[in-house]
Amino acid sequence: MRLADYVMNFLEDADVKHIFMLSGGGIMYLVDALGHAGIDYVCCHHEQAAGIAAQAYAMEKNALGVCMATTGPGGTNVLTATGAAYVDSTPVLFLTGQVKRSDFASLRRVRQFGAQENDIVSMAKPVTKYAVTVTEAEEIKYHLQKAVYLALHGRKGPVWVDIPLDIQNMQIDPDSLREFDPETLQDEDILAERAPDKEEISKAVHTAREWIKAAKRPLFLIGHGLVSAGAEAVFKEVQELLKIPVEATWRALGIMDYDDPYFFGSPGLQANRYSNLILQGADLLIVLGSRLDNMITAFNEEHFAYRAKKILVDLDGNEIRKLAMPEAEGTVCSVRDFLNRLKEEMTGEEIPGYAEWLEFCRKIKDRFPLLQEKQEHPADMVDLYRLSMRLSEYCNENDVLAISSTSRCNTAGHMAFKHKEGQKTVSSMGFGSMGFALPSAVGAWFAGEGKRVIMLEGDGSLQLNLQELQTVVHHNINAKMFIFHNAGYAAITTMQDRNFDGFHVGSDGESGLSMPDLQKIAGAYGIPYCRIDRNEQIDEKIEQTLNCAGPAICEFIGSIAYDEIPKCISYLDEAGLRVSAKLENPFPFLSQQEMEKIYEEW
Repeated sequence: MRLADYVMNFLEDADVKHIFMLSGGGIMYLVDALGHAGIDYVCCHHEQAAGIAAQAYAMEKNALGVCMATTGPGGTNVLTATGAAYVDSTPVLFLTGQVKRSDFASLRRVRQFGAQENDIVSMAKPVTKYAVTVTEAEEIKYHLQKAVYLALHGRKGPVWVDIPLDIQNMQIDPDSLREFDPETLQDEDILAERAPDKEEISKAVHTAREWIKAAKRPLFLIGHGLVSAGAEAVFKEVQELLKIPVEATWRALGIMDYDDPYFFGSPGLQANRYSNLILQGADLLIVLGSRLDNMITAFNEEHFAYRAKKILVDLDGNEIRKLAMPEAEGTVCSVRDFLNRLKEEMTGEEIPGYAEWLEFCRKIKDRFPLLQEKQEHPADMVDLYRLSMRLSEYCNENDVLAISSTSRCNTAGHMAFKHKEGQKTVSSMGFGSMGFALPSAVGAWFAGEGKRVIMLEGDGSLQLNLQELQTVVHHNINAKMFIFHNAGYAAITTMQDRNFDGFHVGSDGESGLSMPDLQKIAGAYGIPYCRIDRNEQIDEKIEQTLNCAGPAICEFIGSIAYDEIPKCISYLDEAGLRVSAKLENPFPFLSQQEMEKIYEEW
């Protein structure tokens, strides 16, 4: 069998249904094999977009995504998506071509010898769980098995297999190939999943039981680790048993309904005010599968839920050990294993009532609705939060959400959009890259097997992968694309306003940056277009967009001064050091008198 055909057969057997790719000479045998295989291929118009689409596919499906790119610039174009998948713990296999072995520059001690040659594996290793160039055809099964296993086990993440052109076309005997043995892996996260320490888990659950029974104000904080472990069902059972309030990181939105009486949003640097107030008022915090990055802790780990004892559950022990959090008990295990044991431990126990705590949580949620937060520079234009809220009310639980990975639309899509239970949300949280939403919509649509995709993106970010509108058109993807037009980079202008006295560089029309006419672009691609200029048009235009057959673009016009608030903005203290506002009182700041009243209620 030709090795390239073996690769595709292997992926078919691994239940891969789609591969996102861009053809190239360095992968010509792999491309030919893919064309003859039983796997659907999706041709993107940039390798970066193909990588992002594969990542979004894996996020929505909670399964392996696959991207294929040629050698040289094909591989380097994919690296941004690889890095994003790495920090977001997304399982993606990146397959690249390489020049034939006899053309390796390393044999001649020169920078390049083969056509478009590049040592992509050395570049990919820091942002993958496994990266290898296959130098012996007989090792292909071993490398593919190891790569896919690592992508999908322990803390999930991307892997990279680079195959030289001559090896792609070699004949192999599939029955004689060396196999990979997972038992050889001794990584902490792999062992915690494969052979969990039952005694350690029981000890941690016993502590959790005692702390839950003693707590007056307990809170669950659920993260992507819960989703990755497939622990949604058992979590709901535990929550219904204990009736403890819940908050979620942005990667875990959709596990609970926005209107669930026990759900109170997402805490962090940019968050609804009530979410942070509830978190800071808790006396017990149980964190299930969140690495608690700086966007959640607001760069102040010691002050994060500072009144609470903390139970931290994560497969990656390093993510627990990195935290400077007193009163924290960390357990390295699968969230699913922890919850199953906690359910056993708490079933039949007398569960304390938390009526006063729940009353406070619900009262504070009602007291600080997002739309009443005051913009620093109000404008008579479309309100991004209002549009996001109204859009969410027209959506259903089967819609897949592709949300901008950066700036205003990212915040609105997670804070203002009222997620329904079961709704899948795709967004690249760790990198926060511009240009992710459009190719994410492509990947999410294929993963969702034709479900409608709702995309929320900014005009500046859209430009970075604008070419994927043709991918959307080619496949008649049912993507409703809502584009926030503010004629620049709002996050950068705000940063320059606050730090450089309003001196703008490369952020708006007066400082060298402009945006194209989106109506003309939509027309060039043959995509239906409509525009919202004021809040009174929101409902009519949303309905018009959603009622279109196939793809549609709805552009809404807002101010570049529209800010993502509430937000823990940084400022210089008396010593000239930059510090962030405290979680419980983000900008726009509440008065000291009002904060003291809330402290009394805590």
